[in-house]
Amino acid sequence: MEVERATYENVKNAQLELEFDHINELIKQKETIAEDTRRNYFDLLAMSLLGQDVNHNFTFYYQNNVYNLGSLPVFIRKMAYFEDTEDKKQEVVLKGKKTRVPIEELWKALRENLYVPFSMAQTLAMKYSAEVRKTDTKGFEFKPKGSE
Repeated sequence: MEVERATYENVKNAQLELEFDHINELIKQKETIAEDTRRNYFDLLAMSLLGQDVNHNFTFYYQNNVYNLGSLPVFIRKMAYFEDTEDKKQEVVLKGKKTRVPIEELWKALRENLYVPFSMAQTLAMKYSAEVRKTDTKGFEFKPKGSE
């Protein structure tokens, strides 16, 4: 994925690909990221977040409890290196205790933790690409500022 300046469309498409083509599939399959696709995962994170994940924590709701697993940008990158296990669980520290949790629960938590940074990245991309919303009776489309 080669992009010089992220447009709104680039960011939106990367977000859709990350969520629907990858995270949702990892949830369904109860899988970790294959070594040969890690690079794509990191590329999609970079394009879909534009650094807007930096001030967020990874919140994990599990068994009627809420856990803070630390920095969102750190934890989502650590997830790329989870290794597949027979029981499809990963070891994480919950309130100071190592606990094995189903990998699909971590992927679901990731998806939920990305909603706010995704929105922030879309807003930032809109500014980067100088797009404005144009409305008419047929709906709306984006077009560059000053092209009216």
